[in-house]
Amino acid sequence: QVLVFTRTKLAASRLATLLDRQGLEAVAIHSDRTQPERTRALEGFKNGEIRILVATDVAARGLDIEDLPHVVNFELPWNPQDYIHRIGRTGRAGATGDAISLVSIDEVDLLRGVQRLLRRAIPWTVEEGFIPDRDAEPRPLGHQRLRSGAVPHHKPLRARSAAVGERRRR
Repeated sequence: QVLVFTRTKLAASRLATLLDRQGLEAVAIHSDRTQPERTRALEGFKNGEIRILVATDVAARGLDIEDLPHVVNFELPWNPQDYIHRIGRTGRAGATGDAISLVSIDEVDLLRGVQRLLRRAIPWTVEEGFIPDRDAEPRPLGHQRLRSGAVPHHKPLRARSAAVGERRRR
């Protein structure tokens, strides 16, 4: 099982739908879901009917899932402190778990913020098939504009260029 984090409700819904269409039992939880929908999704995840739970930070606050082996940050959070809350969902009560973050070139500054907060480097690797373009210029996140001049409320799902991760034991 894996708990996957996105920044937005739209990204959570889109990613869960994409994974579910690939035959991977996935469901999204976020604040637009009714409480009964969130409860049903969480129960399905806890009893193993649902293999992948895609969540936003707000929806995941207070989740207590025993023996969660994997947490994936599909998108790094804006706030480095939220990273701590996210990865704290795995490796609880002496168990081990993996926390993996998929990081695009646009998110390198967010990764640096997390590392500053942790006061250590996080081991990273470039995954085969997701080789970053060394000449690509990072775009500032959150300040993109459409042709109309409006700020978009989401970004399209896209391949992530690198993975960082750590094994947690508490």
